[in-house]
Amino acid sequence: MRFVRSILSIALPAATLLATACSDDDPIGPDPDPVTEAVISANITTDRTLYSDTTYTIRGFIKVADGAKLTIQPGTVIQGDYNVLGSSLFVLRGAEIDAQGTAAAPIVFTSSRPEGQRQPGDWGGLIIVGNGITNRSGDVVLEGTGTGVENPQVTYSGGNNNGDSSGTLRYVRVEFAGYATAADAELNTFTFAAVGSNTTLEYLQALNGLDDSFEWFGGAVDAKLLVSYEAGDDHFDMSEGYSGRIQY
Repeated sequence: MRFVRSILSIALPAATLLATACSDDDPIGPDPDPVTEAVISANITTDRTLYSDTTYTIRGFIKVADGAKLTIQPGTVIQGDYNVLGSSLFVLRGAEIDAQGTAAAPIVFTSSRPEGQRQPGDWGGLIIVGNGITNRSGDVVLEGTGTGVENPQVTYSGGNNNGDSSGTLRYVRVEFAGYATAADAELNTFTFAAVGSNTTLEYLQALNGLDDSFEWFGGAVDAKLLVSYEAGDDHFDMSEGYSGRIQY
């Protein structure tokens, strides 16, 4: 698979560009396309786009709120802040994510630690919560949340729309995720909680997570062309009445 080969060879060019500064006497001059850095430390409550010329650091539990849409350009790098426990990105019920990378320019979620020092569980992961149906009644606290001030509760279930859309993930890699907020309460690399069937999940790769690579809690979203490598627990885990289809 071309995507697998290409993304495994990526060495995060953003980090390389940041580490290579031009001196005053450099005859070549400054880099014409420098990569900048930005920190996301507040919830995303209105539509926002993340750009490929910027490396973003997620600091804490960051939530894309109901009614907001997060768009991520191909080739963008998003880091979970290792120094803020459990830093994660949550796309909540009623919100959308449009993260469409390409085989040559995947979207990468990784640890903020330097390359070579990253470990499973350095940060939380990518969590999508939809309005789909589960076989549990009422709102349920999402695994790995609600264990303290830094990790407030995130709930799901209670939905009735298995045709709901939470957006699109295509050519996205998530690595070194799965932070354990408490004993036996790890976050997963990719979590899909009650996600509806009009969400698109294609060409996704999970690398070196501390817990499950892909976990579905109910819902009916289909997924295809998934790669799981070095999972700390399950590669693929489905429960609570998940009724979608998984292929390749």
